[in-house]
Amino acid sequence: MSAAGLKRLFAAALIGAMLTGCHTLGTGDPAQPHPGLLPPGLRSAGLALHHLNIATGLYVRRAEAAEGLVLSRKDALAGLGLRGDSLTWLGHSSVLLRLGGVTILTDPALAGGFSLESPLPHRHAAPPLALDDLPPIDIVVISHGDYDHLHTPSLKAIADRFPKARILLPDGLERYGAEAGFAAVNHPAIGRTVVAGRARLTALAAVHGTRRNLLAKLDGEAYSWDIRVAGRSALFVGDSAYDGAVFGEIGRTRGPYDLALVPIGAFEPSPLVADMHSTPEDAALILAELRARLGIGIHWGTFALSPEPLRAPADRFLAASEGHRRARVLRIGETIALVR
Repeated sequence: MSAAGLKRLFAAALIGAMLTGCHTLGTGDPAQPHPGLLPPGLRSAGLALHHLNIATGLYVRRAEAAEGLVLSRKDALAGLGLRGDSLTWLGHSSVLLRLGGVTILTDPALAGGFSLESPLPHRHAAPPLALDDLPPIDIVVISHGDYDHLHTPSLKAIADRFPKARILLPDGLERYGAEAGFAAVNHPAIGRTVVAGRARLTALAAVHGTRRNLLAKLDGEAYSWDIRVAGRSALFVGDSAYDGAVFGEIGRTRGPYDLALVPIGAFEPSPLVADMHSTPEDAALILAELRARLGIGIHWGTFALSPEPLRAPADRFLAASEGHRRARVLRIGETIALVR
């Protein structure tokens, strides 16, 4: 192999290691591993190959993405002009929520360009909207610190463009908000509530974790966020496996929810990631536990993180949730009105 080829292989391996946050050992009790996982030795070997596949773009499905997954830029911009409460899916776990005059942005990964500090996986398609297209942001919410959720170039761009914006992160990740330049940084412990103007945001549990390091060691928590604005309730689950005890408790004590944003993708290879990511059927169970009136499937169709067919998460999520009666999936860049 040539020197240039070796350099490319090394770079791919390095980026693969840095992208392992969403594809590493789970947070559960090692003595009681997830029943669907491979034994530790086989799993480690499988993960090494899986990470290399991510880094080299083996899972990219651009032809499938071209079949209507991404809204045209013209239509996406038109959707941003919708008045009243609305939701815009920007791809992956990035969602623009406009509730009662408050604009909330979740897990933004929108700034362009390569960043060694926050490497992103390959995209299936270019997003139709950029940060410069968005309305003024009041609150940024981060579910956890994995690179595809806590993207420092995006955070710095938001803090620069919207100096009055507030950021909420899991406890222990607050330095990323401060380093990005946010004047107001909140990092509540689980169960604590932050009041931000007309919004109340409560940190709740998720079955995931933060691994923002080359060795992919657990070094932080992952949260779900309970969002209350002007009589509306929403739960943002940026990334999580399913656990009936966790989401059943949230549903019993805080539900029913008007809206739930639930992760439905990157669930393959299941023997490697079943304790960290929800299958589409798991996401439907989460909606049932939360007693959500509307569930939007997120964390799919954007980054080439897994080998499943691109539309599989959406199709299976809708089938498991009885079609469009209670669950929806959107095209990247699509805006929908939220009605009472």
